[in-house]
Amino acid sequence: MGKRRARIAAALWGGFLFLLTSWPNPPSVPAGVLPLDKVTHFLLYAVEAFLLYRAIAWKGRPGFYLSRILAIVGTMMLWGVLDEAHQEWIPGRMMDSGDLFADGAGATVGALFAAAMAREARPTEN
Repeated sequence: MGKRRARIAAALWGGFLFLLTSWPNPPSVPAGVLPLDKVTHFLLYAVEAFLLYRAIAWKGRPGFYLSRILAIVGTMMLWGVLDEAHQEWIPGRMMDSGDLFADGAGATVGALFAAAMAREARPTEN
């Protein structure tokens, strides 16, 4: 995936996330063995972090770099905090620290997965 396409995908996914969290009175998710709302948060933020990793150029540093991962996870955590605060003004929504934890965990896994893929795709030097 080229940088331009990755940037478009990250922007569209970010807009999708904003629309989802702006939806008033969403249907309740039945509680079962898995906390489905937390799994959803995890997956949504993992995808966004993955796309951001692919979209953001890191001059002179292709592949796996901890600083790049930390920058993306930090950005996603800030986004998660702002998103949770924003939900306080949406009818039927509320702030939830569990959601924020799931957001951060998903962002971490998504960024690590993208980094691992970038490392795999990089040609080896012999």
